[in-house]
Amino acid sequence: MKRIVSLALSLCLALSLTACGGAPAASPSPSASAAPTASGDATGPKTGGSINVGLNSAPVGENIWYQNDLNSATIMNLVCPNLVAMDESGKKYNYLTESAVSNDDCTEWTVTLVEGLAWNDGTPVTAEDLLFTIRYGVENHIGFFDSYYGQVDLDASQTVDDRTVIFRLTSGNVNFWNGGGFWIPIMRQSEWESVTDPSTYKYSGAGYGPYYISEWVDGEYVVLERNPYFTQANDGQGAYLDEVVFRVYTDENAMVLALQNGEIDVCANFLSASSVSQLSGDPTYQISSVSSLGYAFISFSQTNELLTDVNVRKAISMCADRDALVNVAFAGAATPMYTPISPVYAEFTASNIQQPAFDPTAAAALLEEAGYVDTNGDGIRESASGAPLKFTITYKSTLTNVDGVMSILKDGAAKAGIELDLQPVDAATFSANVTQGHKYDISYSSWGTIDDVDTTLLTCFGIGQTLNFMEFNSQEQEDMLKAMQSETDYATRVKMVDQWQTWFVENLPTCHLLVPNNTYAASTAKYAGWNLVPGNSAYLACSQFVNVYAK
Repeated sequence: MKRIVSLALSLCLALSLTACGGAPAASPSPSASAAPTASGDATGPKTGGSINVGLNSAPVGENIWYQNDLNSATIMNLVCPNLVAMDESGKKYNYLTESAVSNDDCTEWTVTLVEGLAWNDGTPVTAEDLLFTIRYGVENHIGFFDSYYGQVDLDASQTVDDRTVIFRLTSGNVNFWNGGGFWIPIMRQSEWESVTDPSTYKYSGAGYGPYYISEWVDGEYVVLERNPYFTQANDGQGAYLDEVVFRVYTDENAMVLALQNGEIDVCANFLSASSVSQLSGDPTYQISSVSSLGYAFISFSQTNELLTDVNVRKAISMCADRDALVNVAFAGAATPMYTPISPVYAEFTASNIQQPAFDPTAAAALLEEAGYVDTNGDGIRESASGAPLKFTITYKSTLTNVDGVMSILKDGAAKAGIELDLQPVDAATFSANVTQGHKYDISYSSWGTIDDVDTTLLTCFGIGQTLNFMEFNSQEQEDMLKAMQSETDYATRVKMVDQWQTWFVENLPTCHLLVPNNTYAASTAKYAGWNLVPGNSAYLACSQFVNVYAK
């Protein structure tokens, strides 16, 4: 069974139009409904059962507030779900919040949790937990907290009752709750308030979502058990499945083989074209695709002096053959990204402001003019001080199609006299060296989701922001991005995004390459109710996975 999920991004963009002036930040939650029986099960949904989920690499750890690892987030999404979710069309809605309403200039937001939200020991999740989460995260500069909640006036914000918090901001933010609610889950105050170093803390595994962590064995497996107090699904029943076991594999090939052998029932990660081809002929597998809300890119660390020269960054960008990356490395399962903003956001790319085109000959000429010359005939150019244009490119070895990507990038750079040394690493090392440690030259990675693009750019490129691991700190860019967040007029924000895109192609803090078409596979042999939504977790998105049941 193959299904294509189209992504109506016009709905995503509409969220930005209605975020202020007393309107909700996201739509009301869709009505709860039972899982469908179209996959062949005539008896309908039922509770019970244990399911096995495959991961293509080991998750970094339970503390997803501190680190930014996709597989860890996929697991923890079922334990501590984000309060805002995304539906099949790409539209955000209040999932575990009853409402989130702003004043006219978006400087005050009133957020109310859904009724009955509880931890797996039966203790209620309260407004105090929510306010504590923001306070603790900002004061300790954890992960994305500064990005999404740095504008919160902690002294002026307050709880109103057991479920409601009023957040008062130091400046307006049209997508305040769409962003923070979508990305940052609640921390349990009674557990975290005594933690002095959140960066090394091993989370207990307590959950207010449909599951909690029963066992976590690093590099091998993770076991989740059903939270009996989670009633926010299936007319109060909660999740159907009693147990979820995540099993770790060395790479995609091993994970897909495990699916074919019946060791696992679903792949958490999106698959390469070759893996999809292996599975697509078997009607047992439900294969669904969705355009990614993220993109693949390379970043240039500003800790390397050579990469602080825009001529070098531009030359490397001109050596990236996007058409080859899409057609060869991804076998057509991607879209070239010529503009700084992903083409899935049509209104923000209508101006067609493009990054430097693929042209290694022109890249070589640019470097020659800038004083980078091959003085010893080894094929590698050097700076005036004799430093060779030789860089290590660090990437996760388990990324889909990464070997083909690296071959194309390396060959392209060599044509201009630039050498790229390939450094494949595991997820934990990538996090330690790149996203957390900032100890690298060039990185290749892929964002899973860049949402609310007109206001999220600050999260990616702002001074000191978590995702600005290349440390490209520009005050000019900072001022532009902050102005976007507080601008309540959508048409004006579109123009402001164009101004930023013009700045981007002149400065190139990163080089954006392509947008993957993400395809996922699940077995329908023993389980039904699979449904795919855009975003990082796909079939495992909390709001959808609660409807999966054993036949």
